[in-house]
Amino acid sequence: MYQLGNLMGILTTLLFGLALMNFVIKWGNRKWIAKLPKESKFKQGYTSVMKFLVKNHRFFGLGAAALLIAHIALQLAFKWVSVTGIVAAVLAMAAGALGGALFRSKRRSPALLWAHRGAAIALILAIAAHVITRI
Repeated sequence: MYQLGNLMGILTTLLFGLALMNFVIKWGNRKWIAKLPKESKFKQGYTSVMKFLVKNHRFFGLGAAALLIAHIALQLAFKWVSVTGIVAAVLAMAAGALGGALFRSKRRSPALLWAHRGAAIALILAIAAHVITRI
């Protein structure tokens, strides 16, 4: 059963990675892709992938949050409590709460956006520490 907990952790990380691609793919578009001619097949394909990722960003985040809850429940029931996992979970909840606040706000505050991005960066580091140390 604990292997199912590991699978939930991997799937949570994958969905978080898909949510994170929202920033990465937009940055790549601004930096390089926007300069390509409109007729470029690569630009057309990139744009369609970008639209998919941007449109579904919140669903990837919600899916990651749901799987995180399942991962925590399974790990608590069948394995152990991980300090680095708790830190990662708290950061994931913070990033999710900030993302939800951004989604609901009528005026998007730049400070709130940067806090959401900062929580995501801290979450990347926390997940890496969690996977590497397993403590």
